Amino acid sequence: MVPKNAQILCNLWAMGRDPKVWSHPDTFMPERFLEVNVDYRGQYFELIPFGAGRRMCPGLNTAHRMLHIMLGSLIQKFDWKLEGNKKAQDMDMGEKFGITLQRSAPLKAIPLKL
Repeated sequence: MVPKNAQILCNLWAMGRDPKVWSHPDTFMPERFLEVNVDYRGQYFELIPFGAGRRMCPGLNTAHRMLHIMLGSLIQKFDWKLEGNKKAQDMDMGEKFGITLQRSAPLKAIPLKL
């Protein structure tokens, strides 16, 4: 029972890291979405980065279109290397709390010299 006038908050961070839904939820594995029919547009509640229903993020369509442009620009204009000859699996993927979720050890992008 939910009392009248109660505020209900959904913990999206916890939903996206539920080990019952995602194997190794705290591991950065973007390839996990290649063979999965989970729609990020609010149809499946395992992954709702833009919310769902009537109050879903109005910027969803803009973000979906801009993602490809921004990703292409980042790949084309920057040289992506890890400091100190580190391997990708040795990267610190820890997070620190704030208004937005940030890496505890920030990544650095080096502009290409043209």
